[in-house]
Amino acid sequence: MPAIAEAQVLVAQARNPELTQLLEQGRRLVDAGDYNGAIAVYQQATSLDPKNAKIHSGIGYLYAQQGNFPAALAAYRRALALNPNNGEFYYAVGYIKGNLGDTPGAKEAYRRAIQLNRNNTNAYLGLGVMQARMGDYEAAMWAYEQAINLDRNNAQTYELMASMYKQRRQTKQAGNLLAKARDLYQRRNDQDGVARVEALLRELGG
Repeated sequence: MPAIAEAQVLVAQARNPELTQLLEQGRRLVDAGDYNGAIAVYQQATSLDPKNAKIHSGIGYLYAQQGNFPAALAAYRRALALNPNNGEFYYAVGYIKGNLGDTPGAKEAYRRAIQLNRNNTNAYLGLGVMQARMGDYEAAMWAYEQAINLDRNNAQTYELMASMYKQRRQTKQAGNLLAKARDLYQRRNDQDGVARVEALLRELGG
C-alpha cells in the first residue's frame, strides 16, 4: 500500500473539536500499532463527519494492513462515493482487489488511478502485475516502461519485470533484470530487497 494512504486519515480537516480529539486519538493508536482500536475510533469519527472521505480511506487502509480485504474494499468504496476523482483511492482499490483475486477488477482500478494521475508509478506497477497475471505481456511491458520513464532507479520495477520474464521462462532476461534490481536495492541499502532478489537469482540458477 502507498505511504500516502497511511497519512490520509491524519490530514483530515476537522473543525469540530470533538472530531479533532478523535482523530488525534486514532493517530496515537495507529502509532502504537493498535489498529482495531484506531478503526473503532475512526468509525466514531465518521458519525461526526460522515462525508469526510479521508476518514473512510483511513479505515480502509487499516483494514488492508490487517489483511481484512473485504472490509477494506467496503471502506474505500465509501470514500470513492464521496470523492470519486481520487486516484489514490483507486490505487488502493486495485491493491485490495488484486489481493482478493479479482484481477480484472484490480486492472480497471489501476487504470482509473493512472487516468487521474499519470505520474503514479505504483499504479503502473500494479497494472503491469495484473496484465502479466492475465497473460497480456505486451500490455504489462507497456505499464512497466511507463514506470521506468517516471523513475529509472526504482528497483521494484525491474524485480517485477523479472518475475514476468521468469513466468515466461525467459531466464536470461529475468536474470539481467534481477541483477539490475539487486544493484539498485544495494545502493538504497535495502537488505530485504537484496535478499529477496538473490533468492530469485538462485531459483534461476544465477
